[in-house]
Amino acid sequence: MLDTDIEGLEPKDATEYVLAFVTTLKSTERDIARISEDIATWTRRVALATGRGEPELAGQARAKLAEIEGKKATLEAELADLRIKVDILKEKLQRLRARARKSVDTDVLLAELEMLAGKKDTLADAFKAEEAAAKVEELKKKMGGGAP
Repeated sequence: MLDTDIEGLEPKDATEYVLAFVTTLKSTERDIARISEDIATWTRRVALATGRGEPELAGQARAKLAEIEGKKATLEAELADLRIKVDILKEKLQRLRARARKSVDTDVLLAELEMLAGKKDTLADAFKAEEAAAKVEELKKKMGGGAP
């Protein structure tokens, strides 16, 4: 099953599923903002260590900065993927909700029709059919009886 396959879910379940993706997207955006602050902090630390003439400390700070920048790049890629998925999921959710609104429960429809028009009288229909058959037979006898 793909992350964006929600066609088999009920609208309520699909909504919760999409909401989980949106929540993850927002959380990832917050993580990227926090990491951007960390990058700024470690960039200042690299500059401070370099300015004080401590190459070993500056090297460690650069390593930490590279590690944080790598995490940011990973999160940004994940964020781009999440945005695409959320857009697809939102579109599918709208279609799913529309389809759920359009579906008709035939039993409910029949019950409503019977309440409005009354139940079909099958006994009367049976007698009407018998009466019609009797009239046809009577006409046949008249037609057959009048000719030699």
